[in-house]
Parts: sequence; C-alpha cells; structure tokens
Amino acid sequence: MPLSVPESGREEIYFRHIDYTGYRREGVLWDIEGHLKDLRSADFPCVERGGFIRAGEAFHEMRLRLTVDDDLKIHGIEAVVENSPFKICPCTQAIFQKVVGLTICRGFIKEVRARIPVKLGCTHLFDLLLGTASAAFQTVGQVRYFKYCRGLKPDMIDTCLAWDSAGDVVKREWPDYYTGAQEDKAG
Repeated sequence: MPLSVPESGREEIYFRHIDYTGYRREGVLWDIEGHLKDLRSADFPCVERGGFIRAGEAFHEMRLRLTVDDDLKIHGIEAVVENSPFKICPCTQAIFQKVVGLTICRGFIKEVRARIPVKLGCTHLFDLLLGTASAAFQTVGQVRYFKYCRGLKPDMIDTCLAWDSAGDVVKREWPDYYTGAQEDKAG
C-alpha cells in the first residue's frame, strides 16, 4: 500500500537515493555493492566546493562494496567518497578496512562500532555499510536457506516481529525453533 496523498502542496528540497546490488562471483565469494547519492533542489553554500554546491549536483555520493562468503564472513571491503561537502571526508575510506574478518550476524553493528570510532568514520558510509550488510544477507539467502534445511538455526529468528520465535511465521516455517505456548507445540 503506498503512502497517502499529502494534504497540501509541497516542494521537493532534498533527495537521497540509495541502492544495493548483489553479485555472485566466480568461485565461492559474493560482492554486494551499495551506492548513496544526495541531491538538493537549490544551490547550497559550501566553501570547500568552490562556494556552492549547485542544485542537482551530488551533495554526497558514496559507494561501498563488501565481498563475503556463504557464511557472510567479510573477505574484503572498498569504500569510496566520490562527492562530499568537505575535502577531509575521503580520509574516512581506509578505516572501513577494519570490518574485514567480521561475520554479518547478531552483534554485527556493535562490533563495527567498536572497530570504527564515530569520530574517525563517516556517518553516510556507516549507514551504507549497514544497508549493504542487510543486502548481503538477502543476496546469499538462498544458499544459506539450504544450509538451514540441514539443521542449522536460521539467523533471522528473533530479529523482528515477523520472525519472533513465539510467532506464527516461525511456527509455520521453522517449527523446530518455535518457542510459543506448549499447547501450540503439541497441537
């Protein structure tokens, strides 16, 4: 269901586009790429970009690639700042190498925050990393699904309302991991 129609006229001021694409590589690895681009509808003052960032010109533009295996272990990362309001922003790219070796699973965000201090990173690249990690989960999902069929507990259980271990979805899809009422299990 789409959003309701706004009650009054309005003017677009800001636009952020984020997209993610997953690729299966030759061999056993996967590449997941994220792209973020911010645009504004009017010129924006910016000393470090010649006085202004012109309307329609990228205010922020970043790209991030994660290379993961079937178990979502990160084997490589590339972070690129193509456009930003400050010349120092691209200096944040290298610190994202600290996530290599992590596995995308419960506690991933906490571990990333422990390895990349807020003051040394980039909010936008961090957001892109989290979205790319989520896209990695979706991209590699089919391979992981078949592993679950061999008796491994699905990672998504207890990560949201739909996947609550005491809820109807888990009861139907993964009854071995259902933790609802005992009378439900018996019946």
